[in-house]
Amino acid sequence: MTLQPESKSGGRPTMLFAILAGAVFGVVFGLSYGRTMWLASGGVDQRLDRLRKTLEQKDQFARQADEQAEQAASEGRREEAERQRREAGRLRGHMVRIREEIQRIEALRARAAAVEQSWVRPIWELVNFCGVLFLRMLRLLVVPLVFTSMVYGITSLGDIRRLGKLGSWTLVYYLVTAAAAVLIGIVLVCLIRPGHGTDDTFAYVAPEVLAKQEETVLGTLLAVVAGSPGDPAGGMIPENILLAASETNVLAVIIFALVFGGALTTLGERGRGIIHFFHALNEAIMKIVHLVMLFAPVGIFGLIAAKIAESGGAAGFYQELVRLAWFVVTVLGGLAIHLVVLSFVLWAVGRRNPFTYLCGVGQALLTAFSTASSSATLPVTMECVEEMDVSEESSGFVLPLGATINMDGTALYEAVAAIFIAQSAGIPLGLTALVIIFLTATLAAIGAPGIPEAGLVTLVIVLSAVHLPAAGIGTILAIDWFLDRNRTAVNVFGDSVGAAVIDRYFGRPKPPSPTSP
Repeated sequence: MTLQPESKSGGRPTMLFAILAGAVFGVVFGLSYGRTMWLASGGVDQRLDRLRKTLEQKDQFARQADEQAEQAASEGRREEAERQRREAGRLRGHMVRIREEIQRIEALRARAAAVEQSWVRPIWELVNFCGVLFLRMLRLLVVPLVFTSMVYGITSLGDIRRLGKLGSWTLVYYLVTAAAAVLIGIVLVCLIRPGHGTDDTFAYVAPEVLAKQEETVLGTLLAVVAGSPGDPAGGMIPENILLAASETNVLAVIIFALVFGGALTTLGERGRGIIHFFHALNEAIMKIVHLVMLFAPVGIFGLIAAKIAESGGAAGFYQELVRLAWFVVTVLGGLAIHLVVLSFVLWAVGRRNPFTYLCGVGQALLTAFSTASSSATLPVTMECVEEMDVSEESSGFVLPLGATINMDGTALYEAVAAIFIAQSAGIPLGLTALVIIFLTATLAAIGAPGIPEAGLVTLVIVLSAVHLPAAGIGTILAIDWFLDRNRTAVNVFGDSVGAAVIDRYFGRPKPPSPTSP
């Protein structure tokens, strides 16, 4: 693609360092002033609302445990009855601590009211505005970029029969790497056993997440194709493509672009003008992406600082980090190992230097970490990989598809989280249950949309497959925002590696170097 020449020389390292500086400054600012901004942004009221909902949910769960204990006792299952009574007592013990925490947070109301009237409130609004504006600009470009790049990639293949091989091997790559990620996660969580002794006093799970526990992997995959009932914009084949595009249904846009691009290649000379139009349109959108990235350091600073502030600043983040330390270590360790696996695939199959490539896509990884969204990061990912000499045909096909269905980090996280929840609840899992988790985590991640915290929804499906309580999600909810950013970065790196690997075998042949014989 024809982009500004300077971006391939000194501009790229300069921008990468600027984005890295924005991220570091966002972390430092968030940890230093996050508590004050939390008070100024209405964090006290939000925290109280969550605590009261948690108190109601604990009471509901305790009464359910009492009912199950009575039923088990009437059926002569004494051990089960005793276990449910202990669970009810444990939950009511949690309620005492939650009431104490409510009293402590209510004591902060006066201080919060004073801070809201001070200079801190405008600072918070400005910091949050920077992050929101950057995220909106990226999301604005997703649909037009996906459509034009997919049409460009398909019409540039020449022989439309190459599309079958390109698509088949892309799906193979995504499934194999996702399965490898899940296997790494299962091995680590079984070895480290982070769930033992976990404190779930303040665990709360949203009702909309609990409502998903009846869904199955098959139902989720079918919903990916045809959408959910009453949702005309959902699924790969929506009722209205314009409505699907307006709701950022990337998968539907991809399918429509594939069919549209394939149809253009069959028109011969009559379609050549439209093909040239889409090629020019694709380049124009990438120019806009380059302009948006000039705002990236400020936007990434705002996203990270605001998120740390929303979690209560350094004190709130530290408390949750300590409470779930071994779970965090397990997830981050698994993601790091999978990053090494992807680097090995890049070196052995893609024949590229992993360190150089990692630096080349650094902007995309930092953007993924700050936005926690593969789809929002897609414009940046495409710009980065194309500047690493990946052809437009490969990046235009592999990356939009990967941002939708390739969720290596999410799949690993779901496997670790499911087994962690079982360990926390004292529920033993046999080999059969582990195999089911392996299969469901690999497949359910395909149905996870490229949006923040999408893995929590599909995690319910994995839990249901092995009959684990969906309420266990509340145990990890407080730290999920941080892990979500890390697994999204791994997702994006997996997409980038896939583009390089597929490009080596199916991309347009590179012209010979002028110095070559």
